[in-house]
Amino acid sequence: MEETTRVSTAAQMEPVAPGIAVKGGRRGGRLLVLAVQVGLSGVLVYLAVRGLNWASLAQMAGRQSAGFFVGAVLLSVAVTLVYVLRWHEVLLAMGHRVALRNLARQVFVGIFFNNFAPSMLGQDAIRTYYLGRDTGYVTAGVSVLVDKIMGLASLTVLGAMLIPLLGLKGPLFAGALTASLLFSLACAVVLLAARLPLERLMPPFLARWSLGRRILDLAQRSRASAGSAVTLRVLAASLGVMAVSMTAQAAIYSWFLLAATGASPSIPALVGALCLVTTVTNMPVSVNGIGVREQAHALILAALGVPLEAAVALSLLQYLLLLAQSLIGWGLWMTRKRSTPAVSL
Repeated sequence: MEETTRVSTAAQMEPVAPGIAVKGGRRGGRLLVLAVQVGLSGVLVYLAVRGLNWASLAQMAGRQSAGFFVGAVLLSVAVTLVYVLRWHEVLLAMGHRVALRNLARQVFVGIFFNNFAPSMLGQDAIRTYYLGRDTGYVTAGVSVLVDKIMGLASLTVLGAMLIPLLGLKGPLFAGALTASLLFSLACAVVLLAARLPLERLMPPFLARWSLGRRILDLAQRSRASAGSAVTLRVLAASLGVMAVSMTAQAAIYSWFLLAATGASPSIPALVGALCLVTTVTNMPVSVNGIGVREQAHALILAALGVPLEAAVALSLLQYLLLLAQSLIGWGLWMTRKRSTPAVSL
């Protein structure tokens, strides 16, 4: 009897160990990915600042007035609010009316939490979490995903248009143009998949496979939730938002360069370069884009004749502007309304 009890107890405990091992393995995997991203950030920062003339960098920063820094912060906040309008338009197309102030709060709080996550993934997770409490997490997640895809698609389309129009030449811009066109095509396929009845387009023999059925099920759910958001109006609004925001950021860069070096590339040329810089920075390969941002500035702006010290200074300026917005997000998060836990009777 005692032996039977031992065997029964061991049998009950046996399934628990694999679960613990799986959780431990997942946690270890996440830590490994984070360690790789931190290491990559460090390597990229070192490569960007290697050979940098720090005295020249300090002089460029010293030539900026207090009014410039105040104006740059205010303009960067305005750019973020323009992005909020794009997200609001996506939600309206999906049939959800959410107050702009609530969306703005979630975006700024997301910027704060993005300091602890790769690229913009922290911001996307926070936006999904807080909006999901009101609209449902599937709806919130789909709106964030569509907003992100449209934003990246608009970036690459705008960059692909400006590179040949401005006559930007060289292997860097040729490669960037090719990558932009391919990425834009991939985004177009994803957005069209949310609108087209894939079950009618897929060959019957593929639909009989288990993988084919999974693809069809995913496509149907995606079309049911995201299809309404993919409209010509939303696409046009997204492209307009990106053009306005990139122009505003280019104006900040031009303002800095004129004071720091006495010369600046044209605003359209800076817009084209910023489209490429922002696209690269959104790649989730480092913590909060650190290292990738500096490398992108150094390589792409150098092709426009911007000195290395000025390019690195602009990347640091962009990071400082994000930190300023993070403080706004931190304040909004600290003053948020705490949800009251449900009382069980």
